[in-house]
Amino acid sequence: MKVSHRSRHAAAALALIAGFALAGCSSAPKRPDPTPLGAVPPILQVAPVWHAELGSALPPTFSPVLAAGGVVVAGVDGSVARFDATNGRELWRSGVPGGISAGVGSDGRFSAVVNARNQLASLGPQGQLLWLYQLPTSVITPPLVARGVIVVQGADQKLWAFDAADGKVLWNLELRAPALLLQHAGGLTLDGDTLLVGDALGRIDAVALASGVLRWQTTLAHPRGSTEVERMVPVTGAPTLADGTVCARTFDATIACVDADGGALRWSANAHGASAPTQDGRTLVATQGDGVVQAYATADGKPLWHNDQLKYRGLSAPLLVGATVAVGDYQGYVSLLSAHDGSLVGRFDTDGSAIRSPLLADGNTMIAVTARGGVYAYRPR
Repeated sequence: MKVSHRSRHAAAALALIAGFALAGCSSAPKRPDPTPLGAVPPILQVAPVWHAELGSALPPTFSPVLAAGGVVVAGVDGSVARFDATNGRELWRSGVPGGISAGVGSDGRFSAVVNARNQLASLGPQGQLLWLYQLPTSVITPPLVARGVIVVQGADQKLWAFDAADGKVLWNLELRAPALLLQHAGGLTLDGDTLLVGDALGRIDAVALASGVLRWQTTLAHPRGSTEVERMVPVTGAPTLADGTVCARTFDATIACVDADGGALRWSANAHGASAPTQDGRTLVATQGDGVVQAYATADGKPLWHNDQLKYRGLSAPLLVGATVAVGDYQGYVSLLSAHDGSLVGRFDTDGSAIRSPLLADGNTMIAVTARGGVYAYRPR
């Protein structure tokens, strides 16, 4: 398949913005030292439940997925494995040719990844390779798999939907892309029969899963600044959905919530950072770029509390589960905060490598995947 001019433009833009990022790192002021971890009050005791190993590294853009009682994890070398979320037993393991450029999507029956050759790979119920499809663009965002349908968001912002069983193209949708693209994963979330897409122009797009028809679009952040780099406001991470409210973050600019039914903007607030927020319909929690953990009221964006005990520790996206907020850091620790007031209530450790992928929850079991490919499950005692 020939690569289109638009695809070449997208690839060049990705390379260009990566270069800007490297240049910025070399000239930026020295980042403050990470805050040392202090003693943990013995409020919430957690115990290890199981531990498994993928055996492959996970880049920052890769995310594990929990589906139908299993945790599916993909690594950069092409390894994909599914573990039982209850006991960590390996259910299947597969190897995708060409390595993997984006994390994994799964509905428990079918799983999907995109390899470094820009080929979409569909895996069956036992991890067997069903088919490969050559995409005309690179992919950073993990595919979404639901109801036997695989949806892919290309770097050029085009959406593709495929039948997971046979690879038939069901629909595609062109969404406008900015002049420059940030090399950071966006996100796809399913709300009933509607696909919620965080795009590179700072919008949430609501798309019919069955047909690809655009139902509504809402802008969360408007570009600012005089250069294309300064004007980038892509949604980073998957939009979070609860009780009819969709919330998302735009890169280093805004956190906002909209009505899931029609897309009406409820509120937005300035927020610097790049990881997706988490919410339960009442409280929204986000990790800011400096490591402050900030909670907002989901209804109106009112700040509720913040915790600055983890500043500059390279925090993961937070996970709000019940009365607890869990967040991983660059040393493989997961700190547990009270969802009521943000106070530190517990902590557990993993293998010492960074936790950059979103944490998962299976009931009251918290699951963390490390940069080395370790999968760790902990549960309150």
